[in-house]
Amino acid sequence: MLTRRWTRVATAVGVLTLLVTGCAAGAQPEQQDHAGTWVLDGASGDGAPAFVVSADRTYRARDIPTDLPCRTGNTATSPPGCAADGDPPSFSGRWEAADGDSPGIRFSFDGHFVRQGYESNGGLDFFVGSLDVPRPDYRFVRLPSD
Repeated sequence: MLTRRWTRVATAVGVLTLLVTGCAAGAQPEQQDHAGTWVLDGASGDGAPAFVVSADRTYRARDIPTDLPCRTGNTATSPPGCAADGDPPSFSGRWEAADGDSPGIRFSFDGHFVRQGYESNGGLDFFVGSLDVPRPDYRFVRLPSD
């Protein structure tokens, strides 16, 4: 009789474990595919401002509007090109998927946060000032894959 009770308890614990872990695994969001070339909406040509995002979690930024990456005013923690007046900065670094209520891509350079692009209607929206404004300051759209 005691063995039968322990068998029931062990079975109940096993079933509960499967239910809890199964639900937790199913509730995790699916990883977005951010890889590709994201260009400034409305820009065209080879010199268009762009983020080239790779699946290996690296990116290259080309001719990005200065107020996007150069927001801190600290040249030690900003990407190259922020200290110089002239051409828009080009740099590379690492990215990660932003989670929570604000999905998108978080860009960093040399371990320092640069900016987050917020996913919206198939594009990445960037805000220079407040997130409370009705429209983003910059919108990048992904080029169709070749």
